[in-house]
Amino acid sequence: MKILCVEDDQELAKLLQDILVKKNYQVELASDGRMGWNLAESYPYDIILLDLMLPVLDGINFCKQLRSNNSTVLNLNRDTPVLLMTALDEVNNKIIGLDAGADDYVIKPFVIEELLARIRALLRRSKGSRSPILTYEQLRLNPNTCEVTYAEHMVPLASKEYEILELFLRNPDRIFSSSQLLDRLWTSEQYPSEGAVRSHIKGLRKKLKEAGCENILETVYKLGYRLKDYRSLVVSSPEGNDPELQDLSHDISFSPELCQAWLECRHAYYHRFLVVKMAIQRLRNEGSLSADQRQEAEAEIHTLIGSLGSFGLEDASQISLQIQTIFRSKEQLDPVDIDQLQELSRELEKCFSVDGLPSLTVVSPPISLGESTLYRGLLIVDNDFLFAETVVAEAVTWGIELEMATQLAQAKAYLKKQLPQLIILDLNFPNLGKTGLKFLGHLQAQHPEIPVMILTTENTMTSRIEASRLGCQCFLSKPLSSFQILTTATQMLQSNNLKNARLMVVDDDPDLLHCIETLLKPHGYQLTLLDQPNHFWEVLEQSTPELLILDIELGDRLKLAPYTTNGNGSGHDDVLVSPLNGIDLCKIIRSDPHWNRLPVIFLSVHTDLKTIQDGISAGADDFLKKPINGDELLNHIQARLQQRKLWTLADIDELTGVSLRRKLLQDLTQLLYLAKRQKQPLSFSILDLDFFKRINDQHGHDVGDQVLRYLGQLLNQLFRREDVVGRWGGDEFLVAMYGINKLSGLQRLTELSHRFSQHQIMGKDENPLQISLSAGIAQFPEDGDDLQSLYQAADTALYRAKSHGRNQVLPAV
Repeated sequence: MKILCVEDDQELAKLLQDILVKKNYQVELASDGRMGWNLAESYPYDIILLDLMLPVLDGINFCKQLRSNNSTVLNLNRDTPVLLMTALDEVNNKIIGLDAGADDYVIKPFVIEELLARIRALLRRSKGSRSPILTYEQLRLNPNTCEVTYAEHMVPLASKEYEILELFLRNPDRIFSSSQLLDRLWTSEQYPSEGAVRSHIKGLRKKLKEAGCENILETVYKLGYRLKDYRSLVVSSPEGNDPELQDLSHDISFSPELCQAWLECRHAYYHRFLVVKMAIQRLRNEGSLSADQRQEAEAEIHTLIGSLGSFGLEDASQISLQIQTIFRSKEQLDPVDIDQLQELSRELEKCFSVDGLPSLTVVSPPISLGESTLYRGLLIVDNDFLFAETVVAEAVTWGIELEMATQLAQAKAYLKKQLPQLIILDLNFPNLGKTGLKFLGHLQAQHPEIPVMILTTENTMTSRIEASRLGCQCFLSKPLSSFQILTTATQMLQSNNLKNARLMVVDDDPDLLHCIETLLKPHGYQLTLLDQPNHFWEVLEQSTPELLILDIELGDRLKLAPYTTNGNGSGHDDVLVSPLNGIDLCKIIRSDPHWNRLPVIFLSVHTDLKTIQDGISAGADDFLKKPINGDELLNHIQARLQQRKLWTLADIDELTGVSLRRKLLQDLTQLLYLAKRQKQPLSFSILDLDFFKRINDQHGHDVGDQVLRYLGQLLNQLFRREDVVGRWGGDEFLVAMYGINKLSGLQRLTELSHRFSQHQIMGKDENPLQISLSAGIAQFPEDGDDLQSLYQAADTALYRAKSHGRNQVLPAV
């Protein structure tokens, strides 16, 4: 089942995604109504979760547009159930929402169990009041428990195998092609090849057959797959399960899962609270607020009402509701109201403390800035207040939450409350000798998992050695700009995010595989173990590993098809049985453009020079001797994963944060292939800065870099994750938008151009620069059916925009 969640509170949306994915739902996220609408136009969904108060396009108008007879998504989501999520617990809002086309609503803060029950109820109703238990002969699938049984025996299915089976059982009379299955069961972020679909269906058939269930999925030549003899499908309801929405208890405890999610999101909500707190302080000092200040405070408190309770913080949600009630009670608040607001503000602030929560030492994994989310919980320790404050202010524009400590005592107090993802430490505290090094030693002893970046004015060999021995991962010499510090910090965060990496291990010895599993699983790795190398390629496509561990000598033998030659005697007419080895597998990995950068570690009992040379020549990155040493294996895996992260970073432009040309070309090619296969529009645009050479010549390259950096930040903020954005070279950028026609793409680029031209960057003369950009946009397939023709069409439109006065976006004609 595929769900679209349109919610502008990114932390709450991420929580919902995590919970729903664990229930075997596929979830796409949209942070505003327009982004949600673009997704709804492009992909079919089984249900849409829709926040009522959304930027750009609100939930009411989203529903009206979706249900309209003029809707462009007539064949996709016009009849898809919509579940409204709102903190406005007023009858009138519910009526307006339902009249606009919503099927149900849930009041924030909601209980997760209630939300899940309402989703299940809507899914049943959308299938014609179908009951939850799906039965095909002796096969039973229960969506409530995500369990599949045959003849009352459990059938262990992987997540995608379960989703495929459920889709066919819910649509027994439909034929699904491989591309349709990709659209229904994979998110736009994943989107593997059609070979992955075949691999999952093959795996599903095999597991059902092992359980005694004959093949129930049949292949329809040139069309796809369908349920065999679908009239055998029966649906039934378990006793007492039907009225799921009745008697739901709202007395839900603060579970460890919610606690961890809250610890990761706490700072984002605290910043929302600070907006409200500052508004209350202005009321205390000035007696009133401007209309904009009041509107901003009410918007943030509205979000807190709905979201805090959904994380299990019912008291905080109720306090937020009381604050909102006072704000709305009258236009001019009197001193008694303001006193009450201040008292409620103090109570609400206590809720952001970790005191009283379960004792969890959670280090939040860093998240890609391309996903428009934050790096949270970073700490800079520097006694230079002005310098540290400058770095903290710059970090905000990078999407980084950076805390500041100007004394070591403050840093130690911070560590007692929570563990940062990264510490930026100045070693030189005046008149304190080597206190900075002592603090570094304390960090290494107590929290070796926290990466530390050193800043210092002592650029000596001695200080570097001392810092390195105490666990320093990065050593930088002052003076430094905020940009240099944050660029390095971002790279460190990304290269250290190695938790939950997907590893695939291939060895024909099941006992050795079990041993490796025992060694690696406690460290959080996701493992795919394969003892039948003949199935290597299909398992590779299905598991999409980030690192491959291969035994050189494998027991399987490969049957090669007969072939003949033109009489030179080098061919054979009989089937050849050839031994399969890790060298073969490594070579086919290196010959495939999609997989050729996958790190490969060889295992072997032989460590003679020829074996090692053969392995390295085949493309292996590392070589380990059997029997395996656990610590050595872990160290080599960590090193190769870090290497892979560095390769990924090499594809990102350090200055602007968008893709460089090599990755840009790969992503454009893949997106164009997707548009062709799905018969969807794709808009392709070229952006070029106006008079950029003049800026560099008159104001210097530092100012020019500021212009480029701001454009990169805007591109990452304003475009979707599924869009392709990159720097083609110099001041020229490319943007491709899947499922977006030329007119819609023109509107989005015009908004980008407007935002960019409104930004102030100070020139060398301390006066603000006039900055602008020009762009040309073309559409696939109308203006071109390959990258070269699309580029030429967009470039011609860009030339017209330049010749007509610049600072505009023009379409290809």
